[in-house]
Amino acid sequence: MSQILLLSDNVSKDYVERIVTGAAGPLDRSRYSLVARNVYGSDVQVSDLIDDQHVSGVILTPPLSDLRPLLSLLESRKLPFVRIAPLLDLDRGSSVTMDEFTAANAIGKHLIENGHRKIGFIRGPKEHLVSIRRYNGFAGALGGAGLKLDENLMKVGDFSRQSGRELASSFFQSDATALFASNDDMALGVMDAAQASGVSIPLDMSIVGFDDNREAARANPGLTTVRQPLGAMGVRAAELIIERCQGTNLSNVVEEIPFELVKRGSVGQVEN
Repeated sequence: MSQILLLSDNVSKDYVERIVTGAAGPLDRSRYSLVARNVYGSDVQVSDLIDDQHVSGVILTPPLSDLRPLLSLLESRKLPFVRIAPLLDLDRGSSVTMDEFTAANAIGKHLIENGHRKIGFIRGPKEHLVSIRRYNGFAGALGGAGLKLDENLMKVGDFSRQSGRELASSFFQSDATALFASNDDMALGVMDAAQASGVSIPLDMSIVGFDDNREAARANPGLTTVRQPLGAMGVRAAELIIERCQGTNLSNVVEEIPFELVKRGSVGQVEN
């Protein structure tokens, strides 16, 4: 049976699973089977996966969706592909996106509207270009309010919960009243550290994340975050790759799916 390969290189299993679940629907109703591979932390060569004779098309997720050598390899193999959340070369293949900049800007404004002026930020790894877009969106929210970004309140994590735990103390010891972690796993790691250190969320510090993974709503308090429409993005990416493989739609399209700001109990009001 012909296969659609969904490729990931991501520490967040939840992020990948939501895309895979979305993509499975259209593919289950097609003549293609879905094969999902997350190569994060493994020695698997992506080139070996795409050279499988059963693979008819590929769905790429970040950061692979912006990996130019991989795009060139797929093009040289004349293998159809669809990219999820790319930022570079949007004319190469079809893409399904979300406005990362505006989403990060919105959650930054939410903190500012609640009176926060000293806000920390945890960036993701540099190979994930979306982390740069989220940083730029957050910085734009500060600039729009006449605030300056304090470089001492900016740290870099790796999108894992453990990196959030490890970076938390530097924010707890600062004058920040709020923290924006650029994904939920890192935000939840900070909340783990807060509980262990006796720091009250949101009384001592407000925290927001990005993704709305399964743990965000279960946290105590619930995590305010950006809900990425990952399931819907997976659905649309699957529909597009089926069309390309069947030759019914060979044009390159860029489709944007809207985000949602989810307000929960992790943000408190600060009186100025």
